[in-house]
Amino acid sequence: MPKQVDVEIHSAQFLNAPSALLDEFLHNKAPQTTMEQSTAQPKLKLQQVDKDLLIDLAQLLEVEPYDYLSIAHEAYLLTLEPSFIDSNLYIQRLIQHVAAIDNHEQGEFALHKEEITQRIQQFYAM
Repeated sequence: MPKQVDVEIHSAQFLNAPSALLDEFLHNKAPQTTMEQSTAQPKLKLQQVDKDLLIDLAQLLEVEPYDYLSIAHEAYLLTLEPSFIDSNLYIQRLIQHVAAIDNHEQGEFALHKEEITQRIQQFYAM
């Protein structure tokens, strides 16, 4: 996501042992000042198709009783919509992750309700 600049830094620190290359990477990826961030990262502008898909996904989460299988199935049906291809790549991936079933033995799904809600809110915070 364009607003999650710390993901690279945290991933690099977690995955790599301390070294000169890691220090160089961290120096190059150091968070920019607020003025630089506003000019360097363009705001993500949502099209009407994107907004419609996010609204549809948010409405799925409000259905009671909340059933992961039903939500995953409905999210899969959203991927079959003709407008899905024209939507934002980040929104496509979110919907595909909601539709995905995790391989854990508990039969849980890739994303839980709180995670989905948080990721939807990220689009509106931009």
